[in-house]
Amino acid sequence: MKELPPGPAMESDILDALEALGYTGPLLEEEALKKAAENGLASPEFLELCAWLGSQIKPLCNMEESITSTDGDKDIESFQLEISGFLKEMSCPYSSLISGDIKQRLREKEDCLKLLLKLLPSNSAIKDILSKVQNNHVGKSLLTKPLNSGQERLEKINDALRSEYECRRRMLMKRLDVTVQSFGWSDRAKVKTDDIARIYQPKRYALSPKSTITLAHLLAAREDLSKIIRTSSGSTRENTVCAINKVCSFFLSLKGYVLSFFNVLRDGGNLLVYH
Repeated sequence: MKELPPGPAMESDILDALEALGYTGPLLEEEALKKAAENGLASPEFLELCAWLGSQIKPLCNMEESITSTDGDKDIESFQLEISGFLKEMSCPYSSLISGDIKQRLREKEDCLKLLLKLLPSNSAIKDILSKVQNNHVGKSLLTKPLNSGQERLEKINDALRSEYECRRRMLMKRLDVTVQSFGWSDRAKVKTDDIARIYQPKRYALSPKSTITLAHLLAAREDLSKIIRTSSGSTRENTVCAINKVCSFFLSLKGYVLSFFNVLRDGGNLLVYH
């Protein structure tokens, strides 16, 4: 097959196809793409884009070969071998990308652009894929009324819910800390304090008490999000019931009763609701 001549048209085709595919990385700008292609395998952005494109193609074409990220101990030569195998499985027409000394490939800007062009489907192919997607593929919107003047009110409601969520989440995180600390009270656990901290602390620091839910999530929500499944329903409990549930339920009920009774005593015998 005849190779495409290098030039602005090739870069323009690449940018158009990337945008159509939903790519949101740093190489959507023409100058950034040119610089990454010039640097080739020395550009982390170029390597990540190749890996991303490979991950998009592999499931669609049911391919055996793959292009993975270069993070960790993986070297550039291994990355080149993956690209070579991937392109050969795709029947790549560009001889400069699949033949000759593997260390000499992708040294030129034009070759890097050709690689991206081969990994990208054409605009017609993208439109063909999109045309096969049913109109109701994502489902109906959960929000059936326009926001209009109610947006400010919804934002206030969301702020209130986020504040309450943060309070509850901080409490749960504090309970988690106390529970993990209690594990270290035994003599056997005291000698493994460092091991516990090494495993627990990274996971603990990854937790955030703040909610990231915004009105955008409400607008994007579909009808299936509003389906509520009772965790105590008979059909659900058939697969989760066990002997320990009865013990836990007893202590939870006892705890709730004691707390309620304590609150009543604290308020002088006045029956107040604390739940």
